Amino acid sequence: MEPVTKIMHFKTSSSYLEDPSRLISELTTTCSAGKIDGFSKAYLGFEVEDPTNAFWVLEWASLAAHGAYRQTEAFKAIQATAQQIYTGQPKHVFVNFSDTTQIFSAPVTEFVTFTLKEGASTDKLEPLVTQLQTGLVGTPSFYGSSWAPVIDQPNVIYGVLGWESVQAHWDAVSSGPLKDIIDQVKEVADLWLVHAILASSK
Repeated sequence: MEPVTKIMHFKTSSSYLEDPSRLISELTTTCSAGKIDGFSKAYLGFEVEDPTNAFWVLEWASLAAHGAYRQTEAFKAIQATAQQIYTGQPKHVFVNFSDTTQIFSAPVTEFVTFTLKEGASTDKLEPLVTQLQTGLVGTPSFYGSSWAPVIDQPNVIYGVLGWESVQAHWDAVSSGPLKDIIDQVKEVADLWLVHAILASSK
């Protein structure tokens, strides 16, 4: 079974914005990571562009382990607290990334999706993603990247990238070869991206 990363992106409640540590503490007290089979690590934080949005990045041993957890009493026990954290229904995806430790531990994490345009082929997009990943290696203030299709959404490629700062990201892609690759990506896919500042949650 392949490790999987669950990325949750949601609008936060006012009580979570005011004191996120209190509600997170309630969650971890109710159901600590050590008691959840297959759960390895969480990274929590807020979006830079709109700080009323939050990201939770949850790493699991497998998709099956996550599914099994949702059937447990422990999962049911945290729902009352979880409902106090977000407004509306959180968006979430599952992705089989390679090693992301440095990326999610970086000062800033970039979250980006490439969604194929109608009639476009993954055969055109995937080589561009490979070129982009290779071209990023050695970029100043860059902590690495990982890219993979979203599970059950093969037309969407998700990327996570670590940076020293948001400005370091824009400096790297505003001109030169990386910008040229991204311009080619935009011909076949719609691009969405934001940044977040994450912290590891035990």
